[in-house]
Amino acid sequence: MGKMWGPLLLSMAAAIVQGCSNFRLNYPGEFVSARTMDFSLDLNTLVEVVPRGTVVQELVVHHCPDCPDYAWTTKYGFVGMNIFGVDIASDGLNEAGLSAAFLYLDGTVYPRANTSDPRPIITSYVSYFLGNFASVEDVKAHLDDVQFSDFDPRLATLFNPAAKEDLFPLHVIIHDAVGESLVLEFLNGTLHTYSNDVLTNDPPLEQQLAAVQAHGDKPLPGSIGSTDRFIRLSLLNRHAADPYHTNMSYSRATPDQGAVNLAFHIINSVTIQTGHQASGEATQWTVVRDHGRRVLYVTTNENLVVRRLDLSQLDFRVGTPRHALPVVYGQWFVDVTAAEVASSQRSIDLPPRSIVEKMLNGSSTSPLFQHVSTPLQGFVGGAVAGLLCALAIGMAALYFLLPRRPVGYRPLP
Repeated sequence: MGKMWGPLLLSMAAAIVQGCSNFRLNYPGEFVSARTMDFSLDLNTLVEVVPRGTVVQELVVHHCPDCPDYAWTTKYGFVGMNIFGVDIASDGLNEAGLSAAFLYLDGTVYPRANTSDPRPIITSYVSYFLGNFASVEDVKAHLDDVQFSDFDPRLATLFNPAAKEDLFPLHVIIHDAVGESLVLEFLNGTLHTYSNDVLTNDPPLEQQLAAVQAHGDKPLPGSIGSTDRFIRLSLLNRHAADPYHTNMSYSRATPDQGAVNLAFHIINSVTIQTGHQASGEATQWTVVRDHGRRVLYVTTNENLVVRRLDLSQLDFRVGTPRHALPVVYGQWFVDVTAAEVASSQRSIDLPPRSIVEKMLNGSSTSPLFQHVSTPLQGFVGGAVAGLLCALAIGMAALYFLLPRRPVGYRPLP
């Protein structure tokens, strides 16, 4: 048995090392996206507000000791998911509704930085896109303005003593407030761009798309491997806009609430809980981005209460200091004990079986249940319904039912 499970567990571990998942929701009229950050190394993420006019120093370039210093200034304010406690955004949403996120792709081979090329060398991809662009079309128009390269792998040990020197092979996905998406992959030293709404990890995107095509209409795959996550997100998202069980008490929502919760439902199908993965990996945090309303929603591994950050309420003006909160900030529950004690709402008492049976047989048309949609309606409607039911049932019992009860029925003490 051990010989059978060993290779399987190792292959599963290899498939999920440094995994993440991202998709843009297929939902008419709403521009919402979501991602998970799955990583074995503790990223100590800060949710940081970065105003306009912030100077960002680019990271040390790999294999380029002669690369000059380079800094740029943010044009747009943004909220970044900054890792290792320093200003390196791994994800974020800017004030124009554009998001950017990096995910692992082991097959990445970055272009070599060229010091004789006058174009600046960029290694902080996510911060760069968030701070400089308002739309996917804007990003596309300026991709050739800079050189993209990778940062020195020793940086991880500088920021986190527990980290090991390691490469960070990444690809990037960008969404905007009009529903456009852009994927950037660096393969064999060349930049490749695609328009696609879903991204996970290896293999490269074209092979993932082929896997979805080959999967056809078979049941959803259930593993946490990268390709299974890609197929699962793609197929669930394909049918995300198909409504069912509408106008139920549990399914009523404002448009933003419905879209955001749907995004959470879908992205939660690929989260990895804290456990005994061979790689030590777990979903450290999940974000849902409302691009149209400029709102960021966050949950973490041990705190599933949704935290909301409204960018329209943030001060992104030049000169405003940066400020941040740990991604784990906030209570992990909402205590409703006091609300329960204070509530006057209650369910309807059932009458005796004999009375209910008469109602079922059509002998009585008195309504037994009243629909309750809000606490206020529940209070008013419940009071009225309770009074009507009591009168109707009392009259029915008095005039129709009590004289006809079969022998053996007697009032309860």
